[in-house]
Amino acid sequence: MVQISSKNTDWLLSQWALWAKTGGNEPKGFGEGVMFNDVARLTKAKSMLITDDEGQLIDKIVAKLKVRDREMAMAVIIYHFSERNASHVARILSARSNESINRKRVDVLVKAGTAWVDACLCMESEV
Repeated sequence: MVQISSKNTDWLLSQWALWAKTGGNEPKGFGEGVMFNDVARLTKAKSMLITDDEGQLIDKIVAKLKVRDREMAMAVIIYHFSERNASHVARILSARSNESINRKRVDVLVKAGTAWVDACLCMESEV
């Protein structure tokens, strides 16, 4: 069982986005050299404040949310990958669907999705 280091789910999702952008545990094909690996390790050490186990747990929970409510999951994912830009999320979600999605709806989707992830994290910690 993974012990989560923070009770702030919004922060954890932001850290998860950093973790996912860096490819989790290993570089994604940019180079095999010793110098590249050293730079990648230093970059990750400065930017990510969650462990690989925490990143994988949150990744699993977000994947479950994507199955349960795809629009909500996409709002959460894009929101945290775009460093919390709700207007950007609204434009992307509107482009993917046939309806106009405004910033207020994005805010509701992100808050509901964050609450869903928080509930899953609480259930994980009780097991």
